[in-house]
Order: sequence, then C-alpha cells, then structure tokens
Amino acid sequence: METTDKKNIQLKKTRWGLESILKAIAFLVTLGILLKGWIDVDETYDTWGYHLPFAARIWGIVPGEQFIHMEERFDGFPLLGEFFQGFLWLITQRVQSANLVGFFSLVLYGYFLKAYFKVPYYLTAIALLGVPLIQAHAVNCYVDLLGNIFLAMSIMMAYVLFKEQKLPTTTDLLVIFFSSFGASNSKPQLEPLVFLVLGFIVLRIVWLHWHFKQSKISTWLLKAIPIGMLASLLIFATPIKNIVTHGNPFYPVRIEIAGKVLNHALPLYSEAPGYLANAPKAQRWLYSILDVNSAYWNHDLYSADIDRNRMGGFFGAYVIFQVVLLIYAIVTNSNRDTYRAGILVLIMSLFAANFPQSHELRYFMYWMIVLISLNLYLVANYQSRLINPRYLGLISLIALIIVGIKTDYIYLQPSFNTLDKFKDKKIDRLAMAQIKPLENICLPNRYPYTFGYTAWFHPEQDYTYRIRSAFRGVCAKSDKVIGIVPYVEKEDNRSSNNK
Repeated sequence: METTDKKNIQLKKTRWGLESILKAIAFLVTLGILLKGWIDVDETYDTWGYHLPFAARIWGIVPGEQFIHMEERFDGFPLLGEFFQGFLWLITQRVQSANLVGFFSLVLYGYFLKAYFKVPYYLTAIALLGVPLIQAHAVNCYVDLLGNIFLAMSIMMAYVLFKEQKLPTTTDLLVIFFSSFGASNSKPQLEPLVFLVLGFIVLRIVWLHWHFKQSKISTWLLKAIPIGMLASLLIFATPIKNIVTHGNPFYPVRIEIAGKVLNHALPLYSEAPGYLANAPKAQRWLYSILDVNSAYWNHDLYSADIDRNRMGGFFGAYVIFQVVLLIYAIVTNSNRDTYRAGILVLIMSLFAANFPQSHELRYFMYWMIVLISLNLYLVANYQSRLINPRYLGLISLIALIIVGIKTDYIYLQPSFNTLDKFKDKKIDRLAMAQIKPLENICLPNRYPYTFGYTAWFHPEQDYTYRIRSAFRGVCAKSDKVIGIVPYVEKEDNRSSNNK
C-alpha cells in the first residue's frame, strides 16, 4: 500500500512538473511574440501596400489627402482590422503597435477556449502556434488571423449550441454577435462563410425554442426577428454598404450574378499552382493542407516557383496528427460531444475544400483553428492514459519547435528591426530631399514602401505634402514626379484583389 502511494505521489510530481514546464514555455513564447510585435517594424508586402495606409487614414494619422492610394479598395474592403491597427498606432504613437492586433486576437481566443471549453491557456497557445501560418500572422499587420479567429469563435459557438440541449444565454448570443461581426468586417472572403455559420446557428436556436418553449414561440419570434434583423445589418455592414453605394456586395472586386457583371473596379483574383491549374478546388485544398509541394513557410506562402506558390502553411504532419487524434477521440469516447465534433469537421471541410482559392490557407485558417480547438476540448475533458493534456501539449510543442527551426525562429523573437533601421533600408534619402512643402508629388516604382515617404515618418521635415503611390502604372495628376524609371510589372506581385 505504501509503495502504491509513493508511486501516485511520484506520478503527480511528474504531471505537475511537465505541466509547469509547458506553462513556462507558453509564457516565454507569448512574451517573445509580444516583444517582436512591439519592437520590430513589419516589412511584409501588403502591410505597407494597404494595411498601414488604411489604418493611418481611418484615425487621421496620415490623412487621405496626404497619401492618394488604392481608393477603390479603401472604399469597398472591410476595414475592422485596420481600425484596430490604427487605434493602437494612435495611442502608442508607434507604427509597430499595429502588429499587435493579430497577437491580441490570439490571446482573446485563448481566453474564449478557457471560458467556454475549460482549455488551459498554455495548451491553446502551444497548440495553435504549432501551425506555421498562425505563428507568422501573430506578429504582422495582415488581418487574416484576426478575421479567422473571429470566424473560429462563431463556429465553436455553433458547436456549443448543437452539443448542448439548452437555450443559449445572453452571453452566448453576444459572443455569437461580436465574433460574427468581427469576421465579416475583417475579410471579404469570410463574409459568405459567416452567413453560412449564422444560418446553422439560427436554425438551431429556433429549434431549441420550439422544443423547450413551444407554447411561447410566437411571442419569442416577434422579439427575435427584429433583433436578428438589426444584428444582421451590423454583422454584414460592409457588404450592405457596398450594395447601397456600388450595387455590388464585394466591391471593388468583379463578380457575376445570373450572367450579369456587377459594378467593379478590380478583376476577380484567381490563381493556382501551375500543375494544379485544372485540378478541382478540393484537390488543391487537400494538397495544400498536407503541404504537398508547398512553399517556404511564411506569412503569404509566396514562391517564385509557380508549382509551389501559395501552397501549404498548416504543417502537413501536424494536420494528420490532429485528424487522427479526432478520430481516436470519437472511437474511444463515443458520445454526443465527440460525434458532433466529427460532424462539424466534416461539414467544415466540405465547405473549405470547395471555396474559391481554398488552397491559399492564410485566408481560411479557421479550419485548422477549429480542428485544433475541438481536439483540445475533447482531450481536456475526456483524457485517457494514452492521450491527456500534458502529452498533447508535448506533441504540440514539438510541432512548434519544428516550425521555429524551419523559419529560424523569426516569428518567436524580436530581430530589433526598428523604424530607423527600416527607413535606412527602404527609404531613398535623395528622393526625400527633393520633396518640398505642400508639393503634390508622385513616387513611381517604390510600391509597397511608398507609404514610408509620408510626412508622419519624417518629422524632421516639419512640413506636409501630398503623395501619389503610382501603384501599377504611370504617375498622373501630380505636380512633380520623383525618380522616374520605366514601369515594369514585378514578378513578386503579392498584392491580390482579395485583400
């Protein structure tokens, strides 16, 4: 008996020891990402192409009249992510603060899983950061992670409603509203997916009210319908505004409905790896999630090799592990929670695989986020000797380390790329010296870093002026052109019409 007690005590010490190590690692990784976001200037393509310019315009940091650039995109794209970025930039007076929107969305999601599914934060942090795209987007100004975190929250709330036989609380409804609002107003690609998720949620809520309060459902509907319509107007504010002002919910992108081309300013973005150009969307998606012939793991999966361009980013071996883990949980714990988790992943996969540009995984990170989240919940609540939170945390940590090694840990620690260093590398001082007070100038062939020439970044000038970026073409409507060179379409053309 005494021997058994000693073994149990030793087992508890081992358990707490491993858990403490994982918690410490999660804290250090979180701290490293926070410091990177705070210190380093993000030099990625779309960050300077339009995320920072739009964020600065929204909050008046760099007014629209000082930087004329991509007006149709600013007019039509969802801008919630840039709204948050501009706010952090404004209150800190540091352009680097815009990086932290993705970081804070990840922290918010960790709190969400803790509150609703009792998943420890350390487990969420380590498991999600084992995904290359999530690791990369936690420290830059792209808004893909923000929008996909919100959509993942909506999907997980749908899972809550379908696995539980009770009416949603006011808190549940608020979480559904804010997460749906956040996803729909962050990325245009997510708007139809939010609509689909809300469709399932609404049907489930109506069924629950009919099941539990059948005699009062008419009274409830009289209240719920107007509230739901008002919520929908806010959730889909961007496409509704675009319909009213432009006659196209996805303006400025070209779309065709019933043979009629709607008002647009940009062509519909459509690209595929060369050898998969004629393959079904589902095949491209499957190859991409499994990292078949994938690009180097970074924020946008760009590759000069057309057969690799935009492919991968989820870490194929990690995807396989997560799928196998879910199947194992269903087989070993046959209950309502596991069955519904399996059904949810199946339905989610059918939509994700057949969505336009489904192989470009940075637009659709919600799939991997939800898959991991379901496994975290099931393992935390139905653990066994073989699979428990500590072992899952250890395996996830191995994935995180592998991603870190393959990317030289550039997303997990600051590189001290300060604003001054950025300007030394990207800003032509000779061009800056030619800019005079109140001039209306054009800077050709400097995209995406044209925005770095605006007055906010050069307080030593002590005057304002107007810049046109000359994106994709010659200068026009400018009094002065600085640094004219023949315009050549660059092969590294990373900015898409899909934001």
